[in-house]
Amino acid sequence: HAHATTAAAPRTRDEATLATLDAYGSLAEKHHRLTVKHMRALYADVRTRRAFVVDDLNAFQRRAARTGGVNPFDWSDGHCAHFYEFMCARLLALDIDDECEAIGETCDVHALFDSFRADHADRWRPETVVGHDPGGNACARYRAAAAGWCERLLGDDDSRLMGAVETYLHTYAVLHEHWHVEDYVQARNTLCYSSPVHTQGDGGVWAARETYPADVRGGTYTVSQKAIKSSDDKRSNDVITMLGYGVVDVGAYRMGAEKDDAWVFDAERWAHDLPAPKFAIAQTCCTNAQFAAFIQCGGYENRSLWSHEGWRWLTRLKNDHDKCVGPLGWAPFPFGEALTDGNAPAYTAWRVTQFDNTPAPLRPQRPVCHVTWYEAEAYCNWIGGRLPTELEWEAAARTSKDYAVGKPRRTYPWGETPPNATLANLDIHRNGTVDVDGLEEGESAYGCRHMVGNVWEWTASAFLPFPGFQMDFPYRENSCPWFGYRKVVKGGCWATSAPIARAGYRHSFWPDMHHTFSGFRVALGAADGLRKRALLVVPQMHRSGAKCGNVVTMERISEHLKANGIDAFTRSIQELPRSSQDMANILKTMHVDFIIVLHAFKCGAVIDAVGEFKSLKLPPVVLILGGTDVNVDAKSSDMSDRLFRERVDIATKVVSFSLSMIAAAPKDSLKFEESDINAKCQLIPQGVHMLPTLARPWTKRKRGESLRVDAGVDDDVPIMFLPGGLRPVKDVCYLSRAFAAYNSSDTRVHLTACGPEMDAKYAKDVRDEYQRVDATLLPGLDREVVLRYIADAKILLNTSVSEGQSGTIAEAMMLGTLVFARDNPGNRHLFDLCEARALATLGPSTAEPIKGDGWELHGVGILFNTPEGCFRALDALGLGKGGSEHECVQIARVRARE
Repeated sequence: HAHATTAAAPRTRDEATLATLDAYGSLAEKHHRLTVKHMRALYADVRTRRAFVVDDLNAFQRRAARTGGVNPFDWSDGHCAHFYEFMCARLLALDIDDECEAIGETCDVHALFDSFRADHADRWRPETVVGHDPGGNACARYRAAAAGWCERLLGDDDSRLMGAVETYLHTYAVLHEHWHVEDYVQARNTLCYSSPVHTQGDGGVWAARETYPADVRGGTYTVSQKAIKSSDDKRSNDVITMLGYGVVDVGAYRMGAEKDDAWVFDAERWAHDLPAPKFAIAQTCCTNAQFAAFIQCGGYENRSLWSHEGWRWLTRLKNDHDKCVGPLGWAPFPFGEALTDGNAPAYTAWRVTQFDNTPAPLRPQRPVCHVTWYEAEAYCNWIGGRLPTELEWEAAARTSKDYAVGKPRRTYPWGETPPNATLANLDIHRNGTVDVDGLEEGESAYGCRHMVGNVWEWTASAFLPFPGFQMDFPYRENSCPWFGYRKVVKGGCWATSAPIARAGYRHSFWPDMHHTFSGFRVALGAADGLRKRALLVVPQMHRSGAKCGNVVTMERISEHLKANGIDAFTRSIQELPRSSQDMANILKTMHVDFIIVLHAFKCGAVIDAVGEFKSLKLPPVVLILGGTDVNVDAKSSDMSDRLFRERVDIATKVVSFSLSMIAAAPKDSLKFEESDINAKCQLIPQGVHMLPTLARPWTKRKRGESLRVDAGVDDDVPIMFLPGGLRPVKDVCYLSRAFAAYNSSDTRVHLTACGPEMDAKYAKDVRDEYQRVDATLLPGLDREVVLRYIADAKILLNTSVSEGQSGTIAEAMMLGTLVFARDNPGNRHLFDLCEARALATLGPSTAEPIKGDGWELHGVGILFNTPEGCFRALDALGLGKGGSEHECVQIARVRARE
C-alpha cells in the first residue's frame, strides 16, 4: 500500500470489497447502518470514558502490580490500539497511517499487544517480548493514533449513512474499548487505587455532558444528576429484603439473536426455540445481609453445599491465604456483634474495602459483589435453590407475561427505551452498586430489578455455542476459545458502558473469577417445573454421614413429601441464622410453602421468627414435638412453660408421635381430639422402614458389616448395643458403673455404643468413661450399618432420660432383637401400644408376668428403672455369657415383632 501524502479524505474500501474479506461470509450478513454523526459520537464517548478512568494515573500505577485478573493499564492501551489498527482501520483503509506505521516499525505490536500471543506474564515484561519497554506514554500515543486513524476514516460528512460492514467494523472497535474501560475500573478496585469518580470530582466527566450514546442503534442518554442523587440517597439499613420471587411460565423460549437484530456478537448466533418449564426467579440479587448470614451459618465449612470443583477451589484458597474467606474485599470486624445486644445481624461482623477507601460497614441491601460462581452455587444450595440457567434468566428479563414463541422479545427488561439513570445503574455514574430494590422503573415484567446494571449475574449455564454458531470476522477469538470452560454471566454491572448492556448480551467469566463486579440471583424449580417446597429443620446434622434419630425421622418425612410432589430439603438449626432478622430474611428468601420443625425448644428460633415477623407472612409451621420438649424442657421453669405455649400457638399444626407426649405437655397446651383430622394437634405414630439390603446375606467382613468384629468381642459373649447421638439426654453412661460391677470377675456381657458426636464435651466424657469400664464406643455410621448392628446384637439398649428413639426401638423389634428400655413414660407407652397390637392379633401372652428388683418383663420387652435392675434382668432371663435363655424371651420377641 502507498503511504498517505496529502490531507485529502482517506480512501476506503467499498462495501462489496469489504464483504469479501471474510471467507466464511459473515460480513455479507451485516445490515445495520449508522450515520457518521452517531459513529463520531460513539468514538468521542469511549475516548472520554477511557480518559476518565486512566488519565489521572502515573506511570508506576499504569504498569500496575502483577496480580490475577488485572492487566497493566499501559498494555491495555496498546492492546486497544492494536485492535483499532488491525481489526478496523487496516481493513477499511486503502492508505496506511504514517504514525501507526512508524510505531509498528519500532515495536512488534503483534507480539506485544495481541492478547493471544502475549500471555498474562508477558504483559509485564515487554523488554522480553520485543526487546525494549515502550512505556506508558508510548502506549497511550499508539492508542490515540490508531483510534484517530479510525475516526478520520469516517470523513467529514456527518449526515452520511455509513455502509453496513463499515458500521460493523467501527462499532466493534468501539465496543472492544468499552470492555476495557470496565476492566480499568475493576483493576483500580483490585489494586486499591482511588475510584475514578472520586478522582474526577462529584459527577465526574458526566457533569459536563448533556447526552451520550446509550446503545449502538442510535439511541442517546440524557444524564440526570438528580436521578443519580435520588437513588444514592435511598440507602437502606434494613436487613430483610421485601421483594420475593417472580414466577415465569412461558412454556418455550426463543434463545439467541434474530438475523434482523441491529447488533449481534457471534456467541449470540442464532435464534432457536427451547422448552422452558415453569420456574421462579428472585426479584432481587442476593444481598450482603443474606450472604453474610450464609457465612455465619458455616457456608464455607459445609462440604455438602459445594461442588467438587468448588470445594477444591475453596480448599486451595484457604491453604494459600490461611485466613477467613468471603467475598473479595470483605474482612471480619470482630466487634460488630459485641457492640450490639447479641442479636446482631450477621452483616455487622464484616467490613468491606472498595478502591482505596478505608474499610466501611456493609450496606445490607446492596447486592453481594465479587463472588465466584462456586460461592454463588453454594449459597443457592444452602437455601434450597439454584442458579438460573441462561435461558431462565433471559426469559425473566426479556418476555412479557403474554409471551409466546414468535412474539418480540424485549431488548431491555423494561422494554425498548435506551438505558438512563432511572432505569439502570450503569456507566460508573454512582461509583458502585445501589440497593437491590432500587430503580423500580427498570424492573422486568416479573418484577425483577437490576437485570441490567448493578452487578453481573452468574447463571448455571456453561458458555457454549448456539446452533448455527459461526465465528465473526475479524475478531475470531471473541467467543470460541472460551466455550466449555467459562460460565455465562448476564446483565452488566455499574461500571459497564450502556452501549454494551442489553438483556440478550452473552458474556462469560471463569468460575473462579471474583475481581469482577459479579453477583447472582436465585432460581427455583426442577426439570419438570415448579413444585411446592418444604423446609425441614432438625436440631443437629452430623457431617460424617452418621444419622441420629431426628435426622432419620426427617428423612422419612422428606421421602413422603417427595412422593407427594413436594420438594423438601433439610437444615439443622446450626445451619440457620442466629439473629431473628436474619432468620426471617432467610426464611423469606427460601420461598418455601411450609416449614416442618422438629423440637419446640432446640429449633424454636425458627418458630419465634415466624411469630415475630407476622407482617412478612412467612410460611406456616408444622411443629413436631420431641420427647425432651414435653418431658424435660417445658418443665424446667415457668418461663419455659410459657415459651412452649407461645410456640405451639404460632405453629399452624402440632404433631406428636405418641399419646404419652401429648399427656406430658403443659396442661391444656395441646388440644387433641383423636377423631378430629382438622384439629391443630395430630397424633402420627412413626412407622418403621426396613432396608431391603438387610435381607441379603453378607459374606465379606469389612468395617460396618459385623458388630461383633467391629467391637472386637469374642463369639461367646453376648452384646448389648446402645445406638444414639452422644448428647446428655441419651445418657449413654447410665449403665457404665453397673456394667463394670457385673463384669468384675469375668466378661459376661459386652456393652457397645454407637453414635455421632452431638455434644463435644459430653462425647469426651463418654469416651473416657467407656475406656475406664472396658466398653466399646464406635463412631456414628450410616443407617444401614446401624440396622445391621442392631440385628447382630443380643439386646438393644435404650437409656434415654426421657422418651426418645422410638423408631430405633421399633426397628429392633422388627429385626427380632430383644429390647431393654429405661422405664420412662414414653417407653412404657410405646411398649403398651405394641402389646395392644400383639394382643389383638396373637391373643394373650403365654408367658407369666415377671417383675424383679428394678426391672420387669413387659409383653414385648424389658423395662428397667435402675442400672443394677438391667443386669439383674440379664441374669434372671439367662441372657448373660453361658446362661440358658428363659422361654419368655422368645415369646417377647415374637410379640414385639408383631
